[in-house]
Amino acid sequence: MNYFRFFVLVIAAGLLAGGCRKDDGSTQPQVTDNDVIMNQISSIDSVADFANTDDIMIDDQGDLPDGSLAKVMTPVKMFRWGRKVDRVVRSISVQFIGDSAAIATITKTVSGDFVIKVSYSDTAKAPDTTIRKSYVERARRKVLFARTGRNIHPEKNWLPVAITMVEGGIIPDSNNTFTISSMEISLPLGKDTITDPLNTWMKFNRLRHGIPIMRAGDSARVVLTTYSTDPDTERVFLRSATNMMGFGMKTLRDRMQLVSSTPDGSGWVRVYSKSFKGDLSMGMAIGRFNAVVDVISHGSFFDDTALFSNRFWGLPYMVLFR
Repeated sequence: MNYFRFFVLVIAAGLLAGGCRKDDGSTQPQVTDNDVIMNQISSIDSVADFANTDDIMIDDQGDLPDGSLAKVMTPVKMFRWGRKVDRVVRSISVQFIGDSAAIATITKTVSGDFVIKVSYSDTAKAPDTTIRKSYVERARRKVLFARTGRNIHPEKNWLPVAITMVEGGIIPDSNNTFTISSMEISLPLGKDTITDPLNTWMKFNRLRHGIPIMRAGDSARVVLTTYSTDPDTERVFLRSATNMMGFGMKTLRDRMQLVSSTPDGSGWVRVYSKSFKGDLSMGMAIGRFNAVVDVISHGSFFDDTALFSNRFWGLPYMVLFR
């Protein structure tokens, strides 16, 4: 899997626009090119399945069991945690590149509570306190459209050709003491490393440079590298889609294992790793999902006065029935 960059896509988009079509109708356009592109983001499955669900991947709908890999001795003992999303506001801006291509930037502002069920006693067997930390996060991704014709009806003239990853995090960004440096994904057919999620483009096809594809039951491995100035190690989670035994798809939240933490200047380079499987609900022939790496500060969990601190990247992937 070898991803390509924006300028390659612009060239490809220009080639797609090479042919022109005539229209004999005299009816004036009912919608604009901008309207068409915004509508396609929600109406075309290959785009909507990715663009409309990325915020769902980080919504725990309340607190869930922690699933810690090891016991952590802290002033606050955590039992359960999770995000509760209360509001999502979506906006779309469209930038036209000449007359043959356009980039739609989808921005979602997500607000809610980070809920932690804890005890102030390290010997407690159950939580006795609920801590709620209000937050506002912003998530962005881009979709590239190419002109395919010059019909008088704009809805016939544009086609989505590629999509980027999701990049998200807390507002204001100054709440974070860490950054995501890279995300590596290894699939049966190849491996690639992403360092710039909003400028890494994946085409809507099953050929080279396309969105990563898995067969149901295949495994993919994700390796995440971060840089942090916080001596306390962040907690990192991998969110993917799983089949709930006939009850539809649900987000699976797995803690990524810390592979290494290496001092570097005034901070630490940390590497995390975790695998996930491609899964489909019964009767599905194809599934379109986002694999989200979710980095949350240590203080978000274990310091009742610390603000919620978070960054996340989401990689689109498809699962096909064998």
